[in-house]
Parts: sequence; structure tokens; C-alpha cells
Amino acid sequence: MKIMAPKGTITVALCFMTIFLGIGCAATKKITNDIRSGDKALKKKIAFVPIVNKTGYGGKEFEKSATAQLKTCLKSVCENFVIIDSPTARNLLEQIPRLPSGQLNNLALIKLGRTLGLNAVVEKSLSEIECLSDKRGIWGFRNSRTLLELHVRVKAHDIETGAILVDEAVSDEVEVSERDWQDVKDRNGYHKEIGDRLLAKAADRICGRLCESLDSEPWKGYVISVSGNTFSLAAGKDVGLAIGDVLEVFGTSEAIEGQGGQFYLLSGPKIGELRITRVYRNRAEATAIHGSDLQKSSYVKLKHSHNSANLIPNNRTDTDQRNQE
Repeated sequence: MKIMAPKGTITVALCFMTIFLGIGCAATKKITNDIRSGDKALKKKIAFVPIVNKTGYGGKEFEKSATAQLKTCLKSVCENFVIIDSPTARNLLEQIPRLPSGQLNNLALIKLGRTLGLNAVVEKSLSEIECLSDKRGIWGFRNSRTLLELHVRVKAHDIETGAILVDEAVSDEVEVSERDWQDVKDRNGYHKEIGDRLLAKAADRICGRLCESLDSEPWKGYVISVSGNTFSLAAGKDVGLAIGDVLEVFGTSEAIEGQGGQFYLLSGPKIGELRITRVYRNRAEATAIHGSDLQKSSYVKLKHSHNSANLIPNNRTDTDQRNQE
């Protein structure tokens, strides 16, 4: 007896096979999880501290190109990030003090990061440019090549705890003419075309690593001020918050001292919930649903529930919201 599958079953199976073959296992898994959960994902804010250039090459122009290339790459590849790059934010990030070891002061970093509503701060250093020469190819037909190798280190600091989310050392090389090789070796001027080639290769690898690591982190927000029962947050439409969203609030705990005089923060248990009542471009207001001492919170995160989002309390309408802006 011939057994035939229903037509609809075959169609569904073919659709999923097409998705799987067309975009790969990881992407298919993400789509499946999104469909299953029905939860929206909020974008994460990140910012950069000024690049440290230890190469002795290119000066401020090399640093500026390195920053621009990484930001451009992240904007094009990582859709879930919002890069905070205003003159005010850049100035504040530039003033973060460092410990005698050269590390960023975690407590100062966390305080500023929460005020700006950041999930992470990225730190990048151009460590070294090596001038290499070697012979490559089949034995007997090997050619001499002159190469430049750029070494870059990137770190991503978690604003909730001060922990390091990413600590990656990347090195990439490009082939150059003997004349350009000698100029770089002697630090004789700045060759922007060569610098950009080196930075582009490094930026691609760094960008992928940052996207992979930070994308797996949930969005976290911070209460920056309280007035009566109104809690203000440094995040709004820019990350995807909407009226009616419910946020879980987590308490604080004492700082823990690590090596070299560095401090880290650990968040406490859940202490209550807030509901978003007003949303603006880069900030929002919420009122307490339940809990106590919510002003002493460590961070807030979106409560994933089919019933928690897009509820407009007290008969508020979208027209009311637009009128307040």
C-alpha cells in the first residue's frame, strides 16, 4: 500500500528546507526561536572610548580612520546595536580615569555608562605594526614579499557589572612595495591607503567578534532619576521601547574588588516591575507596578510575556503619546 503525505505537509517541509539551505543552521535556529517566543528584541546601545595608538605610526589620522572603519562595519553588520557617538558622549568617555595599570576605572565606567543607557563600552588599541619579509610559493619558484602586519586588541566592557565581555587580539597582514615597506619601517610619513588596507582587514574580524558576543547579551536599561512614582530611563524609541512594555527591576549588591584594585558589581535579585508610560526618542518614563526601593535598582530588563507588551494603561492612546512629544 502506498502512503502519501498530505499536500500541506509537503509544502511546509519544502519551505523549511529552503530556509535551512538558503541561510544556514544558525540563522534558521534564530528564526525558529523568534517565531516560537514571539518576544521582541530591544536594540543595545554601545559607545567607544578613544583609541590608543601604540604603533608610532599615522598619529591622529590613523586613529580616526580606525574608529571610523569599525563604526561603519558595526552599523552595516550588527542591526541590533545603537552606537552612541554624540560630541557630549565622546567628551565624557574621553575623561574616564584609568588605574595605575592603565585599565579603565570600572566604577567610573559603569557610572557613566548607565547615565548614557549603554549596554557596553568598546575599547580598542593599535598595538604594533610589524615589517616582515619572506619568500612564499613553490620551492624553486619562490618570490620575496614585503609585508606589513597590524596587531589590534579590542575589549568590550559590560556596564552592568564591569566584566570583560570581549578581549580579542587580532593581527592581519597586507603586501606592499619595498619602498612603502621601508617608509613604514622608518616611520617616514603616513600612507593613508596602506593604513586603510590594514585597518579594513582588522575591522572585519573585530566586527564579527563583537557582533557575535554582544548580540547574545540581553538588553539592559538603567533608572537615571526618580520623581514620585515616575522612573526615568536613558532609553526610548531608539532601542525599541513602547508604551505598555513591562520591565523587571533587579536590586544592587556590594562591589567586589578584583586584581589590581579593579572593582566589579554584582546585581541582586528581582525586586519589582515597572510599566512604560511615556516614550521619547532616547528616553522613557515608567511607573511602578509592584516592589519597593526600586530607585536603588541595578538594572532593568524587558519582561518577556505575550501579555506585557503594547498595553496602554489608563486608556492612554497613541494620539496622547504624540501630543506629549
